[in-house]
Amino acid sequence: MIAVITGDLVDSTQLSPADYQITVKALKTYLTTLVKDYDAIYSVYRGDGFQLVSPHAAQLATLMLRTKLWLAAGKQAPPVQCALAGVCGSGTIHGDDPGEHTGPALITSGRTLDGLRGPQLSIEIENSPYNEALAVLCVQQSYLLNRLSESQSELLYRYVERQFPTHQQLADQLGTSRQNISERLRAAGADPLVRFIDFVDKCCQACLQERP
Repeated sequence: MIAVITGDLVDSTQLSPADYQITVKALKTYLTTLVKDYDAIYSVYRGDGFQLVSPHAAQLATLMLRTKLWLAAGKQAPPVQCALAGVCGSGTIHGDDPGEHTGPALITSGRTLDGLRGPQLSIEIENSPYNEALAVLCVQQSYLLNRLSESQSELLYRYVERQFPTHQQLADQLGTSRQNISERLRAAGADPLVRFIDFVDKCCQACLQERP
């Protein structure tokens, strides 16, 4: 089982040539960090499209949310929204280019992305009875995430990247008070985001356990 994420930068054609180059370069650098953290491989296509594949299938939601929040935070490049189609399904990894791979998970991820409109999330888990529920949850999460400010996106990115530290730990890291962090996380929708990731993780784990 693998996690496949196929993504597209939304409205990238509205970026200036200079900002476009900065964004693509930063995206490649960011995806390289995921290669190290999740034993992944990736490719960037046509400048604004990309695909990431990892053997850590149960980390699908974390990979997707980290990517979406990182792009929206705009710390290393102009902030940009993205569409992401994630699939937890059959497949293997070899080499270092997803374009050289095939299989149900990669095909489904690519086709699903083609059907997304705007900066939406989509998650599908092979043979899962919860895919219909996941579709509804993805619509809700997309609605919430697409309305975050850059600073809110950055805060949630740190929260997810650091695997949900306590509010006090995050406050110490950012040099502020626990109350300030608690209020900011609440306003940014951290609680439903954590529950969303946890639900997707459990669905992926259930799929993995059912494999022969």
